[in-house]
Amino acid sequence: MEKPELNKLFKDGNIQINLRRATFDRLQIKPSVNYRGKTQDEVFFQKQDGNNVEFEVVRRMDFDPEGVFEITVVYTIRRQIADEFVGGDLDFRELLKTFELKDFNFLCGNVFSAMSLIISQFTQASNGIPMVSPPVYCGVAAKSADVK
Repeated sequence: MEKPELNKLFKDGNIQINLRRATFDRLQIKPSVNYRGKTQDEVFFQKQDGNNVEFEVVRRMDFDPEGVFEITVVYTIRRQIADEFVGGDLDFRELLKTFELKDFNFLCGNVFSAMSLIISQFTQASNGIPMVSPPVYCGVAAKSADVK
């Protein structure tokens, strides 16, 4: 099947977003070490039944080398597929593999903004200064330290 236009793939307004888990772990800080923050997002297919598709969005913030803190925020999203695509050969698991950055932002609605807010609240409560992560999809891996 050809990749459908995302704005036609789902029914309007039918999106269920649930916070599944948010964790904040403070780690050791070594004063002589320079830490580099990393933000990583992943989207995992969960299930497709009838006209519903469910997937999980995970944002992790941590440091390289390991230290300072680790934050993980997980949301579950359920969307209804438009009637014209129900019963066809649409395999959402395979479709996810073809998505580009802009596709994930459309697919997940305001989840990345919600994750950014939670992370800033955690970090403000921890040290008085909120760290604001990007309110958009950050990709499945952070750039390595040697990439410019």
